[in-house]
Amino acid sequence: MMEYIQLSFFSSIINQLSYIYTESQYDKDCDLFRMKDIMDSVSEGQFESKLWLLDRLEPLINDKHSAIQIIGGWYGSMSHLLASAGFDREIINYDLDPVCKDYGYRLRQYDNIHFKTANGLDVYNKDHRGFNKYHDPLGGNVTNTSNKITICTACEHIDREDLSDALKKKHPDQIVALQSNNYFEIDSHINCHDSVDHFIGTLPLNDVLYSGTKPWKDEYDRFLVIGI
Repeated sequence: MMEYIQLSFFSSIINQLSYIYTESQYDKDCDLFRMKDIMDSVSEGQFESKLWLLDRLEPLINDKHSAIQIIGGWYGSMSHLLASAGFDREIINYDLDPVCKDYGYRLRQYDNIHFKTANGLDVYNKDHRGFNKYHDPLGGNVTNTSNKITICTACEHIDREDLSDALKKKHPDQIVALQSNNYFEIDSHINCHDSVDHFIGTLPLNDVLYSGTKPWKDEYDRFLVIGI
């Protein structure tokens, strides 16, 4: 799976970290936290979990899928892996943090990767029965259709009820790939689960195409659910 990782992506990360550090020498308001956040986004654990998702999702992707939309896309590492693996259609990262869009574009290696500052759950803010009229939160293509795939690798950060309510409005044939964990110790982890079966039980899916558990260094378990 490591063949998906392009060295130029890591080179661009190093360049951005250098840029932030240099700026901090002249600007006392420079956000040094961003350095750690960018490094965390490409940590070994983050990449292992995203590569696992890619490995399980890739066989389900076909020519009908015109776009992939990522809820909580952060700085775009998941979208980079998808593009590196050969997905050449539109990939849209949604994140509430406006700085993610800025650095996401600085780090991107593929023109089909895009970033929008918005709540990714808004891709479902219209019932699928009205999908022909619905566009994404900041303009663009229709989002709640069967020919899109939606990914969220950070469900532990999303209110359980909000996630469930959004998925209830999902087009019944749209594939979703979702990850959470049992790492309850982090304050921002508001939607952890004891097991992958417990995670599945909170998701209003019609069919589970794949589910699995991936332990991480005896620290916690990562859960992956792919379904429609």
